[in-house]
Amino acid sequence: MSNESPGAASAGGVTVRRVFRTPNNLPDQWAAYQDGAGPWIPIQPLEKGGQEYELVLEDPSKQLGFVVAANLGLGHVEVSVTSLTVDDCLNGLDLDLSGPSSNVRTQHGTIGWSVAGLANDEHAMVSIAGQSFETLPPGLGCAADADWPQTGDLLVTAGPLHELPTRMVIRRNLRLVPDMTIPLIDLSSAEAVPLQAGQVTLTNTPIADYIYAGVSLITAGGNVLMNQGIASGATVPFMSLPSSKQAPGDLYEVEYQYESAAGAANVASYFQSPTGHQLVLPSLPSGATVSNSGGPGDVRLTAEWPVTEPGSIRFANYTQGPDAINDKWWHLDISPDYASGDGGTMTVPDLRNVAGWNSLWDLAVGTLTSWQVGSSQSSHAGSAPQDGTSETWTAQSGTLTP
Repeated sequence: MSNESPGAASAGGVTVRRVFRTPNNLPDQWAAYQDGAGPWIPIQPLEKGGQEYELVLEDPSKQLGFVVAANLGLGHVEVSVTSLTVDDCLNGLDLDLSGPSSNVRTQHGTIGWSVAGLANDEHAMVSIAGQSFETLPPGLGCAADADWPQTGDLLVTAGPLHELPTRMVIRRNLRLVPDMTIPLIDLSSAEAVPLQAGQVTLTNTPIADYIYAGVSLITAGGNVLMNQGIASGATVPFMSLPSSKQAPGDLYEVEYQYESAAGAANVASYFQSPTGHQLVLPSLPSGATVSNSGGPGDVRLTAEWPVTEPGSIRFANYTQGPDAINDKWWHLDISPDYASGDGGTMTVPDLRNVAGWNSLWDLAVGTLTSWQVGSSQSSHAGSAPQDGTSETWTAQSGTLTP
């Protein structure tokens, strides 16, 4: 199966298959799509409880709207609205909460492991095909139940608690089978490779209320953190493999996040050589506005943003509620090729008369609403990062009471 499945379902029609999800990846409870400027049409996923959908688009505009909604009880609601084009679907464009169907076949089951060679004040991070688990001494009889790919890399780092790791065991291209046990991982053996100290130099260090930085090693079959925590100063320290142990496709990723009352930013940069890397931090955007364009008793928030970089993916987030457990969270994003995607406005759609819509999912009148309006952009072609590429996400923040 291809990532996106074009087909002539009818004269002028195109069939696409794509994944749509909510901000916290809750199971989709309701979904609908809009073909061009037509009515919203409820749709079921290909598999019950899944997030993959197949739909036929016939409007000559070749534009698509898609919405998914879910809630945990009545206290936590998530709604995601995506606006994109048929070409975006067929070309496999990755948006924040929507992407191409995966060709990776997974298998559900338990994989076990044991770790030896840890001192009492140490811990290990065990990453199997990109899924990471902390292991503490004595490190015996550990297991994880999950969906696993057919193959993946095992990356295990070890070191003192709350400090940078000092050594790593790496096993590449393991065949993963449900109910298997990985042979003993001995971090005091010759298989454990001593790590080398490095750092990323920052420019435009921000003044913010919260700053986080992390560096990961990404291999062909997995990834593992080499440092994470609250950042300070003009450098981000991390540990790296010796060059003799690094494969040609290995990359390091440095991620830097910061927030203030005015907005937030997140930048990720990819590099192969662990020395001499610099990270340029973006400035927070300005000039965005949010207003309520709905009638009495109806909240239809409209975000307006200035034009920035060509190719940017625009988004808007709206949150109502006292905390992350009892709140409503709406996320809207729009591809750069969608009408107004390169600047302009985006409005919360009116779904009140669509079959199956729950009025409790609507944003409420007279309720303080926090908003973020911003954009994201990637410098690499396709979904896989390359050496020297980066991804930037920036947003302006504010509040209003509709």
